[in-house]
Amino acid sequence: MAQNVCQSEFKPSEISYGAGALSGAYDAIADHWPVEACREALSSGINTFDTSPYYGRSEYILGDALEQLAPDFPRSNYYLQTKIGRYGYTPQDFDYSAQRTFESVAESMRRLKTDYLDSVLCHDVEFVDFEKVVGDDGALSALFQLKAQGKIKYVGCSGYPLPMLLKIAEHQAAAGQPLDVVLSYSHYNLQNTKLADYAPKFRAAGVRYLFNASPLNMALFRDAGPPDWHPAHEQLRAAAKQCSQVAKANDLNISSLASLFAFTGRATFQLNSTVIGLSRKEEVQQAIAAWKTAKAREQGTEQIPDIEANTLKEIHDILSPYKDYSWQSPTPKELGQA
Repeated sequence: MAQNVCQSEFKPSEISYGAGALSGAYDAIADHWPVEACREALSSGINTFDTSPYYGRSEYILGDALEQLAPDFPRSNYYLQTKIGRYGYTPQDFDYSAQRTFESVAESMRRLKTDYLDSVLCHDVEFVDFEKVVGDDGALSALFQLKAQGKIKYVGCSGYPLPMLLKIAEHQAAAGQPLDVVLSYSHYNLQNTKLADYAPKFRAAGVRYLFNASPLNMALFRDAGPPDWHPAHEQLRAAAKQCSQVAKANDLNISSLASLFAFTGRATFQLNSTVIGLSRKEEVQQAIAAWKTAKAREQGTEQIPDIEANTLKEIHDILSPYKDYSWQSPTPKELGQA
């Protein structure tokens, strides 16, 4: 991954730094972690940072960390991607109006200590009415105005249901103003690979950059298990726990296996970048190591060990009843129904 980037073109690294992990929503973080993790990321060639106002103090923490690193890594060395529209847990906490979009982008620039943003996405588009996304006084209209003014460089959408993301992408293509970026999460991992099926459709709709977030399926595939708020049902949680135990029994780590699998998206369907949550220097190192292994295997310079291949087969068998299952989004809890 190239360390210095040209700001005239968006060339995201194959791993993007998921700064949602800096919010503390998954695990508590120590004060010194963000600077150390960001330094390790930039030194290793990661050049894209993804965040959102919804992720607690993530924008503030990331902005402070990058400011401290500016003598060694000036702004021209990396891309900043943030989001607008979602500011809380329930649909009532969304505001996709043009005015709020303008305000939100300005707020994000202040928090991130920058006078421009590389990419801004409508956050979790499935929570609001379609017209609030694509309408004349909606969020996308405002973002494209900001793009024309040079305050942001690329415009896109993020969300969970792939059909909704595709509907918006196809609408924008028909209107002659295609999305630059689509960020999908939890749809290319050990349990769900539907993004690979949708990728040609997004490309046909003019989407230039495809991002896959949450290769661990929002922490489902880690030894500690997912946080309590995770939307997966109990059967899938139990299956994921069983996968972790199978990996451990073979002296392997479920998170590493999940990362390795997700990184195959580059070769499988020309995925541009995988967004992985990183809060500590050690997590950055682990992600880079997994990516390098995936690249070596893609290039044929390294073979998958038999023990790993057999373990993956067992894991896929465990997950087969839930293959490509997508939970409801918004969830009943987010809708106030549970």
